[in-house]
Amino acid sequence: MDVIRPDQILTLALFMAVLGLGWLVVKMNRGGLARRIAGNRRMALVEVTALSPTDRAMILAVDGREFLILRCRGEAPVLTALPDRAPPPAPSAEAKPEDAA
Repeated sequence: MDVIRPDQILTLALFMAVLGLGWLVVKMNRGGLARRIAGNRRMALVEVTALSPTDRAMILAVDGREFLILRCRGEAPVLTALPDRAPPPAPSAEAKPEDAA
Protein backbone atom coordinates (compact mmCIF):
# COMPACT_ATOMS: atom_id res chain seq x y z
CA MET A 1 0.00 0.00 0.00
CA ASP A 2 1.44 3.37 -1.08
CA VAL A 3 1.40 6.19 1.44
CA ILE A 4 1.18 8.89 -1.24
CA ARG A 5 -0.66 8.16 -4.47
CA PRO A 6 0.15 9.89 -7.81
CA ASP A 7 -3.27 11.62 -7.87
CA GLN A 8 -2.50 13.20 -4.46
CA ILE A 9 0.81 14.54 -5.77
CA LEU A 10 -0.95 15.95 -8.83
CA THR A 11 -3.65 17.59 -6.67
CA LEU A 12 -0.99 19.15 -4.43
CA ALA A 13 1.00 20.39 -7.45
CA LEU A 14 -2.11 21.99 -9.00
CA PHE A 15 -3.07 23.60 -5.69
CA MET A 16 0.45 25.02 -5.25
CA ALA A 17 0.41 26.33 -8.85
CA VAL A 18 -2.93 28.10 -8.33
CA LEU A 19 -1.73 29.50 -5.00
CA GLY A 20 1.50 30.78 -6.61
CA LEU A 21 -0.41 32.32 -9.49
CA GLY A 22 -2.75 34.09 -7.07
CA TRP A 23 0.22 35.42 -5.10
CA LEU A 24 1.82 36.70 -8.31
CA VAL A 25 -1.38 38.47 -9.41
CA VAL A 26 -1.70 40.19 -6.03
CA LYS A 27 1.98 41.17 -6.01
CA MET A 28 1.81 42.63 -9.52
CA ASN A 29 -1.39 44.63 -8.84
CA ARG A 30 -0.63 45.69 -5.27
CA GLY A 31 -1.13 49.44 -5.83
CA GLY A 32 -4.25 49.05 -7.96
CA LEU A 33 -5.84 46.65 -5.50
CA ALA A 34 -5.16 48.98 -2.58
CA ARG A 35 -6.78 51.91 -4.40
CA ARG A 36 -9.84 49.83 -5.31
CA ILE A 37 -10.24 48.55 -1.77
CA ALA A 38 -9.77 52.02 -0.23
CA GLY A 39 -12.17 53.70 -2.66
CA ASN A 40 -13.04 57.30 -1.82
CA ARG A 41 -12.34 57.21 1.88
CA ARG A 42 -12.04 60.47 3.77
CA MET A 43 -9.61 59.13 6.38
CA ALA A 44 -6.28 57.38 5.89
CA LEU A 45 -3.60 56.28 8.32
CA VAL A 46 -0.49 57.75 6.73
CA GLU A 47 2.25 56.50 9.04
CA VAL A 48 2.77 54.73 12.37
CA THR A 49 6.00 54.89 14.35
CA ALA A 50 6.78 52.97 17.52
CA LEU A 51 8.18 55.21 20.24
CA SER A 52 8.50 52.37 22.73
CA PRO A 53 7.04 48.86 23.01
CA THR A 54 3.71 50.33 24.18
CA ASP A 55 3.71 53.91 22.77
CA ARG A 56 2.93 54.94 19.18
CA ALA A 57 2.96 58.12 17.09
CA MET A 58 0.51 58.10 14.18
CA ILE A 59 -0.23 60.53 11.36
CA LEU A 60 -3.87 60.49 10.28
CA ALA A 61 -5.06 62.31 7.13
CA VAL A 62 -8.67 63.52 7.19
CA ASP A 63 -10.09 65.45 4.22
CA GLY A 64 -6.61 66.59 3.19
CA ARG A 65 -5.54 67.72 6.69
CA GLU A 66 -3.06 65.79 8.77
CA PHE A 67 -3.16 65.12 12.50
CA LEU A 68 -0.54 63.72 14.86
CA ILE A 69 -1.88 61.23 17.38
CA LEU A 70 0.29 60.17 20.33
CA ARG A 71 -0.95 57.02 22.01
CA CYS A 72 0.60 55.98 25.32
CA ARG A 73 -0.48 53.04 27.42
CA GLY A 74 -2.63 54.04 30.37
CA GLU A 75 -3.31 57.58 29.07
CA ALA A 76 -5.78 59.21 26.71
CA PRO A 77 -4.49 59.75 23.16
CA VAL A 78 -3.21 63.25 22.35
CA LEU A 79 -4.41 64.74 19.04
CA THR A 80 -2.53 67.65 17.42
CA ALA A 81 -3.34 69.26 14.06
CA LEU A 82 -0.24 69.46 11.86
CA PRO A 83 0.45 72.57 9.76
CA ASP A 84 0.06 72.25 6.01
CA ARG A 85 3.23 71.14 4.32
CA ALA A 86 4.90 73.62 1.99
CA PRO A 87 5.84 72.23 -1.42
CA PRO A 88 9.54 71.36 -1.73
CA PRO A 89 11.66 74.13 -3.29
CA ALA A 90 12.21 73.83 -7.02
CA PRO A 91 15.78 73.10 -8.11
CA SER A 92 17.59 76.28 -9.04
CA ALA A 93 18.52 76.74 -12.70
CA GLU A 94 21.70 78.50 -11.58
CA ALA A 95 23.02 75.46 -9.71
CA LYS A 96 26.22 74.22 -11.31
CA PRO A 97 28.25 71.13 -10.48
CA GLU A 98 31.36 71.93 -8.47
CA ASP A 99 34.66 71.55 -10.27
CA ALA A 100 36.91 68.82 -8.92
CA ALA A 101 40.52 69.99 -8.55
